[in-house]
Amino acid sequence: MSPAAALMLEKQIYPIIRNTIPRKAKPIGSEDYAELVQDAAAVAAAMIDAMEQSGRAPLPNSIAYYSIQRIKSGRRSYGGSRSDVMNSGYQMDNESSVCSMQAQVGGENEDFSVGDMIASRSEDIAAQVLRQIDWDDFMQTLDARKRMIVQELMLGGSTGEIARRLAVTSARIVQLKREIGQAIRKFMGDAILVDSVSESVWQRDIRGLRERNEWKHTKLDRIDDPEQANITETLFG
Repeated sequence: MSPAAALMLEKQIYPIIRNTIPRKAKPIGSEDYAELVQDAAAVAAAMIDAMEQSGRAPLPNSIAYYSIQRIKSGRRSYGGSRSDVMNSGYQMDNESSVCSMQAQVGGENEDFSVGDMIASRSEDIAAQVLRQIDWDDFMQTLDARKRMIVQELMLGGSTGEIARRLAVTSARIVQLKREIGQAIRKFMGDAILVDSVSESVWQRDIRGLRERNEWKHTKLDRIDDPEQANITETLFG
């Protein structure tokens, strides 16, 4: 952009945009008017540069008008696709809306947020990957027979079936399984077997919130034990 065009943008186009946007355009989602003014100015600058590149003289009023129209229609300097759920135009079409993950859902007395309701019930992917890395390293410490036993157990094979495949007694398979368990505890720590079946901290927190909410709405007159009713009233009001 030439110095003359930059001066035109500052002195002629920007004042029109700044005074018109708050009256004609509507912020979408988390946008505000200052952001829309800034975005319209960026659109105007791109128009000026394109016109100069093509050898045409920029027209201040026309550039200001079309920049404002672009903002009003939901298009922005960074894109105008109406198939992007985060795009302002997509939201103007009432195809989607943006809300906070901390927004409360349900009634006034509900303790659940949007994040609580859509949280995945499966384990975190990062934890799965780290466990797989540790497990692969552990499997390399076992001999071929023990690795086969572990693989058969993971596929649901019973002790008797594994014993027949290896041509040994069931008691020997039980002994080998015990040795594998001891090797796992030695390699990964004594708490590994407990951690493998325990729920994650975030799942426990959500479950606690839900249980607390259920208790809070429990009718005290339905509790037979007076002492328990007093405890419930003290804890949850």
